[in-house]
Amino acid sequence: MGVLGIDCGKTGAICFHDGTFFRFYDLPYKDGEVDILELNKLTFQLPLEAILIEEQATFPSDGRVGAFTTGLNYGRLLAWAESRCSNLCRVPPRTWQKALGIALKHQKGISAQQRKKATKAAAFATLQAMHPQTAEFCIGPRGGIKDGTVDAILISIWGYNELRNTYWPSRNGIGCFEYAGLSSTPKGAKGGQRSRRSGGKR
Repeated sequence: MGVLGIDCGKTGAICFHDGTFFRFYDLPYKDGEVDILELNKLTFQLPLEAILIEEQATFPSDGRVGAFTTGLNYGRLLAWAESRCSNLCRVPPRTWQKALGIALKHQKGISAQQRKKATKAAAFATLQAMHPQTAEFCIGPRGGIKDGTVDAILISIWGYNELRNTYWPSRNGIGCFEYAGLSSTPKGAKGGQRSRRSGGKR
């Protein structure tokens, strides 16, 4: 049994973690909406004990269409998760970030965009400290951090720890990681069917 961590958004991802094995995908989209059918195909064989979805919020800069789309897809994910698993947890970003030592304190003179960028870098550094072999999965073709993938993996690690009441069961770097990509991506996002493994045998 394991947990499924979900980072929402157009560049989001999902990650299954059972204490040793990690399997993750880009969050599937079709015509700008989360593809529930594809999501079912990706997860129907996974023995899920809990699903953890990062809570979403809108900002004034998102605009009306952006805010509506965010809420729509978040709602679709919640409805899907409720039907897929009886144990659903909505996780505020700062909850899992603080637990993993990632949450940054507010600083004067630092814009929201700069703080967001610093948080992404801190999350990537934390994951690399746990599992250095994940670098090949979390860096895009242009060298940028795939924060959706990073966050989904970390959410699954945090969730597994919470359920097991253990501390850092996977900090030793032992684990098998598999990124299988997906067959559909949101407009403007790059992706494709890929399957790569790193680490030991399952």
